Amino acid sequence: MHKPFIKSFVLSVVTALALTLAPTTWAQITSSGLTGTVRGADGAPIAGANVTAVYTPTNATFTAVSTAAGRYNFRGLPVGGPYTISASSTGFNDARLEDVYSVLGTDVEVGLTLKSDVIQLEKFTVGGARTDLDGSATGSGLTISSDQIGAKPTSERSLADMISASPLVTLRDTFGDREESQITAVGQNNRYNSIQIDGSRINDTFGLNATGLASFFNPLSLDTIEQLAVAISPYDVRQAGFTGASINAVTKSGTNTFKGSVYYYFRGDDFAGLQLQGDNPRDLVERGVSVLPKLERQTYGATLGGPIIKNKLFFFVNYEKFESVSAGRDAIFENPANEAQILAKLDEFSTAAGKDIDWGSTVTEQTSNVAEDEKISAKLDWQINQDHRATLRYTTTEGEIPQFGVYASGTINLNGAGSSPTGGLINTPDGHFYSQTRKEKTIAGQVNSQWTPSFKTEIRYSTTTQDQLTPVNTVGPAIQINGVPGVLTNGTPTTGTYVVGTEQFRQGNVIGVESEQMAAIGDYFWKDVVFTGGIEREQTDFYNLFRQGSYGMVHFSSLANFLAGTPARITRNVYDPNVRNVADVSDLATTGIFGQARWDVNSRLTVTGGLRYEFVESSTPELNPAFQSATGFRNDGTPDGTSSISPRLGFNLALDDDRTTQIRGGIGHFFGRAPWVIFSNSYGQTGVGSGSLDSAQGQLPTSLTAYLAQFDPANPIGTYVDNPAIRREVNWVDDEVELPQSWRANLAFERKISFLDTVFTAEIVHSIVDQAIFVTNENLKAHPSITGADGRQRFSGNPGTAANAKFSGYTALIRVSNTDVGESTYATVMWSRPLKNKWGFDISYTRGRSTEAQSVGQTTAGGQWFRNAVFNQNTVEEGTSDFEIRDRVQLNLIRQFEFVKSYKTTASLAYEGRSGNPVSWVFGGDLNGDGVSFNDRVAVPTDASDGRFDFSGMTTAQRDAFFAFLDTSGLSKYAGGIAPKNSHREPWVNRLDLKFIQDIPIRGSFKAQLFFDFINFGAFIDKSTFGYYELAPNLSNGVFRTLTLTNATSYNAAGQIRPTFTSTPATYRVDNGMSRWRIQLGAKLLF
Repeated sequence: MHKPFIKSFVLSVVTALALTLAPTTWAQITSSGLTGTVRGADGAPIAGANVTAVYTPTNATFTAVSTAAGRYNFRGLPVGGPYTISASSTGFNDARLEDVYSVLGTDVEVGLTLKSDVIQLEKFTVGGARTDLDGSATGSGLTISSDQIGAKPTSERSLADMISASPLVTLRDTFGDREESQITAVGQNNRYNSIQIDGSRINDTFGLNATGLASFFNPLSLDTIEQLAVAISPYDVRQAGFTGASINAVTKSGTNTFKGSVYYYFRGDDFAGLQLQGDNPRDLVERGVSVLPKLERQTYGATLGGPIIKNKLFFFVNYEKFESVSAGRDAIFENPANEAQILAKLDEFSTAAGKDIDWGSTVTEQTSNVAEDEKISAKLDWQINQDHRATLRYTTTEGEIPQFGVYASGTINLNGAGSSPTGGLINTPDGHFYSQTRKEKTIAGQVNSQWTPSFKTEIRYSTTTQDQLTPVNTVGPAIQINGVPGVLTNGTPTTGTYVVGTEQFRQGNVIGVESEQMAAIGDYFWKDVVFTGGIEREQTDFYNLFRQGSYGMVHFSSLANFLAGTPARITRNVYDPNVRNVADVSDLATTGIFGQARWDVNSRLTVTGGLRYEFVESSTPELNPAFQSATGFRNDGTPDGTSSISPRLGFNLALDDDRTTQIRGGIGHFFGRAPWVIFSNSYGQTGVGSGSLDSAQGQLPTSLTAYLAQFDPANPIGTYVDNPAIRREVNWVDDEVELPQSWRANLAFERKISFLDTVFTAEIVHSIVDQAIFVTNENLKAHPSITGADGRQRFSGNPGTAANAKFSGYTALIRVSNTDVGESTYATVMWSRPLKNKWGFDISYTRGRSTEAQSVGQTTAGGQWFRNAVFNQNTVEEGTSDFEIRDRVQLNLIRQFEFVKSYKTTASLAYEGRSGNPVSWVFGGDLNGDGVSFNDRVAVPTDASDGRFDFSGMTTAQRDAFFAFLDTSGLSKYAGGIAPKNSHREPWVNRLDLKFIQDIPIRGSFKAQLFFDFINFGAFIDKSTFGYYELAPNLSNGVFRTLTLTNATSYNAAGQIRPTFTSTPATYRVDNGMSRWRIQLGAKLLF
């Protein structure tokens, strides 16, 4: 167990101060900077000039003195502006420059020339529009202002939508909408990003959510964001904790002027397209056939900011509520008389057992499906004096989504206690329903200080709690009753299954995460060099309660048996409190110590170099000596004790004095994070203390009344005395397993073009994996034949059966280790014009390639092992990454009009065209005998005489159809070999969005804005061109996607592949939810 947080941090600070020149700068950057050279009329630098920057909204004043080289530096400034910069020096008239804007994480260059009559601006940012090349930029990245956020078309108002403005960031829309999109940068894992608010990380650290965020929807309101920065390869050693992208949102602050807004947005089925793929849904709707799910979404909120004490203390607050009303569920079949009888009988059983259990009531109408998300944000800014300022921020996000378990569905499996539902029809009472809730709270503080004109510091601290809960309506065992008579909704008699009690996966399901982050950082200015050094520490404690089936699972084969109280079987998952805790408790801490120097060699060349040292601490799982003795593996490995050194070097070189052309780039090492759930499994699956009881083995009562008599609703999780002889799964990680790390380099060419006052950029970013996660099952037993005729390694079967297991005393043995396989290369070209003279645009094309060994896209280590398209299982095989987007085109246009004076109209258009997601072709069934179906990559025959295959299981017609499909699908190009991982792609995706904003002056500072977002406007024009395709369901999910070539396929006695082919494989389907055009309407009152 690592040391207490504060003690460890203090010790680390002492170490850092001993190793670095000065203690700080802005680690995960939250502020901005201004820099430049003060020159005389002859171009000579002026030393000792007094330079002042005034942040106009609050009158905060910052001072600096130019060095011998004339260079001045401001760091730790509030983001945005406007600023007023003035300079004075003996022998020169004072000079003043207004409307200068700073940019998050960037030192904006503002060169000043002092003369007797005028001040000449060499380079600056006006109104947020960067009209010149950024002389401080080295790596690849993008900064988005609040005005740009407001102008971008979006129907979800999602952070992900805004981030996708970067040509190197892609959204994978895998949930039927973009609210839960996966953010993937340069072909990297979507959960390997670092997402921050004001420098505080808000990732889903535990790692169950595909978005990488802990909240259901947005982690903060877009109306609170001042600027948003996306960094792909920042060579500033203050930034760490990612191998994908670093995404940082800086929130708004109050000013000397009271400002606020009230806003409302709405979209629903009345503002969405019905013309979809396949049958014409409009015709079906007119005939009364339900085709499209109901979907209404509304967002309302307010902001207010202003002074508490003018020029001294300021506040900014926000409240926002999001509601999503989706179609509820109607019963597939029903029988009110039998339902009432079942519920009454359950009450009778409970009373006889001496227990008071509320089993719920009959569902008499469509279920209510309203998801809610509520955000509150409050921020205080205190200008203590001219040299010191402080910020305190409080934010909460609470979301709830109703869930209906197996109600009106067709599948259920009570961990072997039950069987398939009768007729595939299921009904339940409302007691079976539950909710999913996510709560996130952050308190963050920051102090910026200027101790001398040459030395500045920043101290930051934040604490974040993230809770994922599943409140249930009934606390009781899950009960499945087959053979219940009823009628379909059309009146046809049928039989089905009735399910009551707590849904089996909600029986003991809680996740709690508590994180603390602290940073001490600072800058020292010396001549043309800025030295930066500091330390940051992040400590996270995890509480993972997942005891599925721990309330019990009861199966009745018929209604009559239920009424008699005689189940076919009862099972219950249990734990021994004397051997293990009910929940898995673990922790992780990372500490980074860093130092760097930025040298402005001359007006054309800037070089930045630095070093970051990172070390890891974590608690240790309980060692299982019996497991070690039986297998030779230790199960108590952790990342504890690992460390990494990350050197970085970046440069920016102007090829001319006017900086019309520049080259920038660099190379660096980046130390990232991984979803902790991959490691957390090793704390719970140690091979001791957990098991299951079964009435069929005489371990549980054989009547429901007797079972309920020993069931305690106040302490529903089952316990027992551990039996060491039970065969169990064990998860572990190698000792000192490394967190993900990579090397990344970029090189960019930028040129100002006089035509339309635009900028051309060409850039390439290359990444090489240093350390990646790799998961294996060490209990696979080799097949006697060793390999098949295609060279594929064969195994004896699912190790869940003792005879198939390498170590017969255990089932799956899931091991987490490292590999250094994987790389990516992304090249992009862009032509852009910032918004000037009421119009602007950018157009870009990106080409990418990314490879990996495993995607690490699942929510357990075992799940990750199951979901890989493999040739030789447990072998490191490099292939196209699940996250690769090969080609992407983006176009953004914005134009402002005033058809009536002071009534500004803003129109923006956004187009994205990109390659579909990668797909692997696999055989049906479990060809290699590893216990996993639909994961074996296909071998492709040359012809019917290919010696690796036995086509005797096909008719001539089937064989001909099989080879014809190999040709039409493109698989024939791999004839004689094995189709590579992700050899194919889903079809090309087109998306065209449109937005209008109309300003309406009211009186004084009051004005209204009307919003019209037309999402997927292209589908309104041509639905076939703008259809969004997804895979037909199989083992595919948000990351791992497969297509199945054959029916069940196996090896014959000679080791030849014996495929079957009875129908043309399903390939892709249209995601009609994503393919619909939809309109969002909104209104905002600003004052």
